[in-house]
Order: sequence, then structure tokens, then C-alpha cells
Amino acid sequence: MKDLIPIDLKDIVESVKAEGKGRRVLWQDSESLAFLSSGRRERKDFHIDPSDEVTLQLSGVQNLVYLTPEGKQQTAVIKAGQMLLCPGGVPHSPRVEENSWFIVFERKRKAGEKDLFMWLCEECDNQLYEVSVEVGDYRQDPVSQVHQKFYSDESLRTCKNCGTVIPAPPR
Repeated sequence: MKDLIPIDLKDIVESVKAEGKGRRVLWQDSESLAFLSSGRRERKDFHIDPSDEVTLQLSGVQNLVYLTPEGKQQTAVIKAGQMLLCPGGVPHSPRVEENSWFIVFERKRKAGEKDLFMWLCEECDNQLYEVSVEVGDYRQDPVSQVHQKFYSDESLRTCKNCGTVIPAPPR
């Protein structure tokens, strides 16, 4: 058994900021995963996680856009000091304001288990792109890899229904 050592969240946030990064895995063991994130300001995709996610908002505000079973978009506003449970299987898109930091707690993925990412057209809600991936080791930042593939290919970002193109986020 490893030593049980508390994590100082204030120090970790300051360290990640000083490194110019927006995320850090806090732990990833046999059954659980926790990571600190400042989010992606231009996030447009919906993530479908096979397990529950608990978000603890440390600072700022997160607008968690999610899809109801009928496909309607709704928003849960998570303010600093609040927590939210997003059940596994619910398509959700965390969209954050400036200076937002949060921690996500979730179950580590089982071998062969996949997460789904999808983008919808902002004009007509037609599905533009969907990809299913094994996220594996969160320290490898699998979400950024999915985003990089989508945003680097304009044909994936172009709606086949109405022709709208989702712009790539600024670098």
C-alpha cells in the first residue's frame, strides 16, 4: 500500500498555472481517477463517459451542457464550491469561464471500455462527427488527441446537412 498523502489543491492549481498548462492527473489507481482542469474555453463536443463523473468546481463557473434522452440541450451551471454528478452515459460538454478550475472524479476505465465523443452542428443539430476511443492512461491526455484529430480536418467539422463549418479554436 502507498502512503496516504493529502493533496494541497491551492498549491497544485498554482503549480499547473505556472507551468502554463490546463490540466493535471491527481491520481490514477486501480479503480479511480481524479484530474484537475481549467477546461477548454472553446469546447463544442459532447463526451459520453461509460461511468459516473463527479465535478467539484474550485473557482469560476462551469456551464455543463448536456443532452436529455430526447436530444434537447440543457445547461447545469456549476459555481465555485459546488459539486455535480453526471451519470455515466449522459452526453455532456463542460464549458468554462475564464479562471475556472475544477476536479473531476471518475472510475478508471476497464480494459476495452470506450468513451464516445461527438460534435453537433451549431446551426441544425445534425451530428457532424462521432468517435469511440479507449482513453486508457489519462496522463497521455486522450481527450486532446480526439480534439486534435477533429479540429485538424475541416471535412469532419463541416455539416453534411447545411454546410456550416465549426471553426477550429484559437491556439
